[in-house]
Parts: sequence; structure tokens; C-alpha cells
Amino acid sequence: MGVSPSAFRKWLKGEAEPSRERLVALASAAKVGIGWLATGEGPEPDFAGSDRLRARNGGDTGELAHFVRLPRRATAAAAGVTSPSQPDDTEFLALRHDWVRSVIGVDPGLLGLEVAVGDSMDPTIRDGNLLLLDAGDQAFAQFGIYVMEVAGERLVKRIQRRLDGSVVLISDNPRYERDFVPAADVEAVRVIGRVVWIGGRV
Repeated sequence: MGVSPSAFRKWLKGEAEPSRERLVALASAAKVGIGWLATGEGPEPDFAGSDRLRARNGGDTGELAHFVRLPRRATAAAAGVTSPSQPDDTEFLALRHDWVRSVIGVDPGLLGLEVAVGDSMDPTIRDGNLLLLDAGDQAFAQFGIYVMEVAGERLVKRIQRRLDGSVVLISDNPRYERDFVPAADVEAVRVIGRVVWIGGRV
């Protein structure tokens, strides 16, 4: 509402009254009628229903509009030979839209979340790291680290396109050899997105 906490407390204590503009803003934020808010007359709002909606969405429905909620997918991105784990698909990571745009530089609507499994991308990406993806980059548009599906397996690898149209899949861990996707098979590779942020325990 653009009101300081101290001013709001004065309203609650009856030490001051909101202006007409603040009253309209308060009614809008609380999802109640102005008449009911000012005089108590008219249909009483369903606060119990609002509480249930907030609980179902994990917080304040108004505040949620400022966040992108990314579910942890059931299929992790393998960064090695370890079989992908099965994260709980009810878990979410919530990030503010303004943070995503300013820090990650990606449209929040195109942001994806993956979990890395294995050690082939170590030390850049470690087992269990969270990966934020630019899902708008699905054509190996630039040199970088991508999450993709190859022959039904979800992988995270550093990508290098060659002049003959083939693609090199590079593991940052020197214990793993490079893989190659022939030019004729590149179209069969499903690109999930380019990795733009990596997070995990130190």
C-alpha cells in the first residue's frame, strides 16, 4: 500500500485514520469492500477461504505475484554415471522476478530448475547442485553448459558446436572422456535450456 508500518499501527490502535486513497489501497490489498472496511456494513469477507488459498499457494497470494515458483523436477540432470535421483516434485524454489531479471538476466517466464547428479562436471557443477536454466535457449545458440536429453537420458554438459554441424559434449571433470553427437543426430537431441546459475553447498 506504500504505507509505513508505524502509520499502519496507528490505524490499528485508532490513533489515526487512513485517507480515502489509503482506504482504497487497503481494501484492494485485503480483498474486501471499502464499505465493509470503513463501516462494517455489507457482506463479510471470507477470510477463512483466503487463509486456505494462501496456505495452498505457500504464502500471501498478493506477494506471490512478484515471484516465479520453480518446481523440482522428477528427473534430475545426470552429470556423471550416477543414476538420477527422484526429487520430491512438491518442492519449489521461489525467486523474485526483479532478482531474476537483474542478476540472472533471463525472463522469469523462461526460467527452469534442474538438479545435477554425478561428478562429471566437477568442480564447476557438483552432485546435488541446483541449476537455473534459460529455457529460451534450446538450440545450442552459444558455447556454454546445457541440460539436454540424449537417447532418453537427461544430461548436463558443456557444449561445443563444430563446423561440420556435429556437437561435442564436454565434461569438466578430466576423468571423463568427451562425447560426440554426429551432425545427422543433433536434431534428435532435446535441449532443455542453458545453465545460467549454479547453487549448492560449499
